[in-house]
Amino acid sequence: MNAAPVRLVSLDVGYTLGEPSGTTLTQRLVELSPLPARQAKQIAQQILHALDPRADATAPQTVCAALGIALSAFPHDHRPPGFALWPGAVEAVARIARVVPVVTLSNVSHWDEQETDVAALLAPHLRAHHPSWQLGFAKPDARAVETVARLHGRAPAEVLHVGDSLDYDVRGALAAGAHALWITSRPPSSEALRLLAEYPGRVTAVPDLTRAVEHIEQTVLPSTQMIRSFTP
Repeated sequence: MNAAPVRLVSLDVGYTLGEPSGTTLTQRLVELSPLPARQAKQIAQQILHALDPRADATAPQTVCAALGIALSAFPHDHRPPGFALWPGAVEAVARIARVVPVVTLSNVSHWDEQETDVAALLAPHLRAHHPSWQLGFAKPDARAVETVARLHGRAPAEVLHVGDSLDYDVRGALAAGAHALWITSRPPSSEALRLLAEYPGRVTAVPDLTRAVEHIEQTVLPSTQMIRSFTP
Protein backbone atom coordinates (compact mmCIF):
# COMPACT_ATOMS: atom_id res chain seq x y z
CA MET A 1 0.00 0.00 0.00
CA ASN A 2 1.40 3.40 -0.96
CA ALA A 3 2.15 5.97 1.70
CA ALA A 4 0.30 9.27 1.81
CA PRO A 5 1.70 11.95 -0.50
CA VAL A 6 4.25 14.24 1.15
CA ARG A 7 3.39 17.84 0.39
CA LEU A 8 5.37 19.63 3.09
CA VAL A 9 8.82 19.17 4.62
CA SER A 10 9.45 20.57 8.10
CA LEU A 11 13.06 21.01 9.19
CA ASP A 12 14.48 21.05 12.67
CA VAL A 13 17.02 23.87 13.08
CA GLY A 14 19.41 23.32 16.00
CA TYR A 15 22.01 20.62 15.25
CA THR A 16 20.25 19.85 11.97
CA LEU A 17 21.04 23.06 10.05
CA GLY A 18 23.51 24.66 12.46
CA GLU A 19 24.26 25.32 16.11
CA PRO A 20 24.21 28.11 18.70
CA SER A 21 27.47 29.97 19.16
CA GLY A 22 27.14 30.06 22.93
CA THR A 23 25.28 28.62 25.92
CA THR A 24 21.50 28.57 25.62
CA LEU A 25 19.07 29.33 28.42
CA THR A 26 17.93 25.72 28.27
CA GLN A 27 21.49 24.51 28.89
CA ARG A 28 21.91 26.91 31.80
CA LEU A 29 18.67 25.74 33.41
CA VAL A 30 19.56 22.08 32.94
CA GLU A 31 22.84 22.73 34.77
CA LEU A 32 21.00 24.47 37.61
CA SER A 33 18.33 21.80 38.00
CA PRO A 34 18.83 18.99 40.53
CA LEU A 35 17.01 16.63 38.16
CA PRO A 36 18.93 14.21 35.90
CA ALA A 37 20.11 16.05 32.80
CA ARG A 38 17.94 14.14 30.32
CA GLN A 39 14.83 14.63 32.45
CA ALA A 40 15.57 18.32 32.95
CA LYS A 41 16.09 18.80 29.22
CA GLN A 42 12.78 17.11 28.45
CA ILE A 43 10.96 19.34 30.92
CA ALA A 44 12.62 22.43 29.48
CA GLN A 45 11.62 21.36 25.97
CA GLN A 46 8.02 20.77 27.03
CA ILE A 47 7.56 23.92 29.12
CA LEU A 48 10.23 26.57 28.47
CA HIS A 49 10.18 26.13 24.70
CA ALA A 50 6.41 26.39 24.51
CA LEU A 51 6.11 29.62 26.52
CA ASP A 52 5.77 33.12 25.14
CA PRO A 53 6.95 35.38 27.98
CA ARG A 54 5.43 38.40 26.24
CA ALA A 55 2.01 36.89 26.93
CA ASP A 56 2.81 35.11 30.21
CA ALA A 57 4.70 37.07 32.83
CA THR A 58 4.85 34.01 35.09
CA ALA A 59 6.92 32.00 32.58
CA PRO A 60 10.15 32.01 34.67
CA GLN A 61 8.21 30.89 37.75
CA THR A 62 6.55 28.05 35.82
CA VAL A 63 9.87 26.79 34.46
CA CYS A 64 11.72 27.03 37.77
CA ALA A 65 8.98 25.17 39.64
CA ALA A 66 9.03 22.33 37.10
CA LEU A 67 12.82 22.07 37.18
CA GLY A 68 13.17 22.34 40.96
CA ILE A 69 15.08 25.63 40.78
CA ALA A 70 14.59 28.59 43.11
CA LEU A 71 12.95 31.47 41.27
CA SER A 72 15.77 33.74 42.43
CA ALA A 73 18.20 31.56 40.47
CA PHE A 74 16.49 32.09 37.11
CA PRO A 75 19.14 33.54 34.76
CA HIS A 76 17.52 36.92 34.11
CA ASP A 77 20.95 38.10 32.91
CA HIS A 78 20.92 35.57 30.06
CA ARG A 79 22.28 36.89 26.79
CA PRO A 80 20.94 34.95 23.80
CA PRO A 81 23.67 33.26 21.79
CA GLY A 82 24.00 33.78 18.09
CA PHE A 83 23.24 30.96 15.70
CA ALA A 84 25.56 29.79 12.94
CA LEU A 85 24.32 27.78 10.00
CA TRP A 86 26.60 24.96 8.98
CA PRO A 87 28.32 25.13 5.58
CA GLY A 88 25.93 23.95 2.90
CA ALA A 89 22.77 24.43 4.98
CA VAL A 90 21.29 27.17 2.80
CA GLU A 91 22.03 25.18 -0.34
CA ALA A 92 20.42 22.11 1.23
CA VAL A 93 17.22 24.00 2.03
CA ALA A 94 17.18 25.47 -1.48
CA ARG A 95 17.43 21.99 -3.00
CA ILE A 96 14.56 20.69 -0.87
CA ALA A 97 12.44 23.73 -1.75
CA ARG A 98 12.80 22.91 -5.44
CA VAL A 99 11.09 19.56 -4.79
CA VAL A 100 8.52 20.34 -2.10
CA PRO A 101 7.56 23.34 0.08
CA VAL A 102 9.73 23.56 3.17
CA VAL A 103 9.29 25.18 6.60
CA THR A 104 11.21 25.03 9.86
CA LEU A 105 9.88 23.49 13.07
CA SER A 106 12.29 24.23 15.87
CA ASN A 107 12.32 23.68 19.63
CA VAL A 108 13.69 26.97 20.93
CA SER A 109 12.88 29.41 23.70
CA HIS A 110 11.90 33.03 23.12
CA TRP A 111 14.94 34.04 25.18
CA ASP A 112 17.37 32.19 22.89
CA GLU A 113 15.92 33.27 19.56
CA GLN A 114 15.98 37.01 20.10
CA GLU A 115 19.31 37.51 18.33
CA THR A 116 18.65 35.21 15.36
CA ASP A 117 16.34 35.66 12.38
CA VAL A 118 16.21 32.11 11.03
CA ALA A 119 13.78 33.03 8.28
CA ALA A 120 16.18 35.68 6.99
CA LEU A 121 19.14 33.29 7.15
CA LEU A 122 17.31 30.80 4.95
CA ALA A 123 15.48 33.25 2.67
CA PRO A 124 14.01 32.99 0.12
CA HIS A 125 13.64 29.22 0.35
CA LEU A 126 11.36 28.85 3.40
CA ARG A 127 7.60 29.06 3.30
CA ALA A 128 7.68 29.91 7.02
CA HIS A 129 9.68 29.60 10.24
CA HIS A 130 7.83 27.99 13.17
CA PRO A 131 9.66 28.21 16.53
CA SER A 132 8.01 26.28 19.33
CA TRP A 133 7.58 29.34 21.56
CA GLN A 134 5.33 30.89 18.90
CA LEU A 135 3.40 27.68 18.22
CA GLY A 136 2.79 27.05 21.91
CA PHE A 137 3.87 23.42 21.51
CA ALA A 138 7.31 21.81 21.50
CA LYS A 139 8.32 18.49 19.97
CA PRO A 140 7.67 15.64 20.74
CA ASP A 141 4.20 17.01 21.49
CA ALA A 142 2.22 15.87 18.45
CA ARG A 143 0.47 19.23 18.39
CA ALA A 144 3.66 20.91 17.15
CA VAL A 145 3.63 18.99 13.86
CA GLU A 146 -0.17 19.00 13.72
CA THR A 147 -0.27 22.79 14.07
CA VAL A 148 2.33 23.36 11.37
CA ALA A 149 0.47 21.02 9.03
CA ARG A 150 -2.80 22.84 9.65
CA LEU A 151 -1.23 26.27 9.13
CA HIS A 152 -0.17 25.15 5.67
CA GLY A 153 -3.40 23.41 4.74
CA ARG A 154 -1.97 19.89 5.01
CA ALA A 155 -2.77 16.76 6.95
CA PRO A 156 -0.01 15.51 9.29
CA ALA A 157 0.34 12.40 7.10
CA GLU A 158 1.45 14.70 4.28
CA VAL A 159 4.35 16.08 6.33
CA LEU A 160 7.92 14.78 6.35
CA HIS A 161 9.80 16.07 9.40
CA VAL A 162 13.60 16.11 9.28
CA GLY A 163 15.76 16.33 12.39
CA ASP A 164 18.62 14.93 14.44
CA SER A 165 16.82 13.90 17.64
CA LEU A 166 15.15 10.55 18.20
CA ASP A 167 13.44 11.83 21.36
CA TYR A 168 12.06 15.02 19.85
CA ASP A 169 12.07 14.97 16.05
CA VAL A 170 11.31 11.31 15.36
CA ARG A 171 8.92 10.75 18.26
CA GLY A 172 7.17 14.05 17.57
CA ALA A 173 6.63 13.26 13.91
CA LEU A 174 5.40 9.73 14.59
CA ALA A 175 3.04 10.90 17.33
CA ALA A 176 1.43 13.29 14.86
CA GLY A 177 1.09 10.69 12.12
CA ALA A 178 3.80 12.26 9.97
CA HIS A 179 6.87 10.73 8.31
CA ALA A 180 10.31 11.19 9.92
CA LEU A 181 13.72 11.53 8.33
CA TRP A 182 16.25 11.02 11.11
CA ILE A 183 19.78 12.43 10.71
CA THR A 184 22.13 10.33 12.81
CA SER A 185 25.71 9.23 12.25
CA ARG A 186 25.53 6.58 15.00
CA PRO A 187 24.15 3.05 14.71
CA PRO A 188 20.60 2.93 16.16
CA SER A 189 20.41 1.91 19.82
CA SER A 190 18.15 -0.93 20.96
CA GLU A 191 15.64 1.74 22.05
CA ALA A 192 15.70 3.29 18.58
CA LEU A 193 15.34 -0.07 16.86
CA ARG A 194 12.29 -0.89 18.99
CA LEU A 195 10.71 2.43 18.08
CA LEU A 196 11.41 1.96 14.37
CA ALA A 197 9.93 -1.53 14.49
CA GLU A 198 6.69 -0.07 15.86
CA TYR A 199 6.37 2.21 12.82
CA PRO A 200 7.49 0.24 9.76
CA GLY A 201 7.96 2.41 6.70
CA ARG A 202 7.49 5.67 8.61
CA VAL A 203 11.12 6.49 9.48
CA THR A 204 14.26 6.71 7.38
CA ALA A 205 17.71 7.17 8.93
CA VAL A 206 20.48 9.02 7.06
CA PRO A 207 23.98 9.97 8.25
CA ASP A 208 23.98 13.69 7.42
CA LEU A 209 22.10 16.61 5.89
CA THR A 210 23.45 15.95 2.42
CA ARG A 211 22.04 12.44 2.43
CA ALA A 212 18.76 13.78 3.80
CA VAL A 213 18.47 16.12 0.83
CA GLU A 214 19.32 13.32 -1.59
CA HIS A 215 16.69 11.10 0.00
CA ILE A 216 14.04 13.77 -0.41
CA GLU A 217 15.04 14.42 -4.00
CA GLN A 218 14.98 10.74 -4.85
CA THR A 219 11.78 9.77 -3.09
CA VAL A 220 9.49 12.78 -3.32
CA LEU A 221 8.59 12.63 -6.98
CA PRO A 222 7.66 15.96 -8.59
CA SER A 223 5.05 14.27 -10.76
CA THR A 224 3.13 12.49 -8.00
CA GLN A 225 4.56 13.93 -4.75
CA MET A 226 4.68 10.39 -3.36
CA ILE A 227 7.28 9.25 -0.86
CA ARG A 228 8.75 5.78 -0.55
CA SER A 229 9.75 5.64 3.09
CA PHE A 230 11.72 2.77 4.58
CA THR A 231 13.29 1.70 7.81
CA PRO A 232 17.08 1.37 7.99
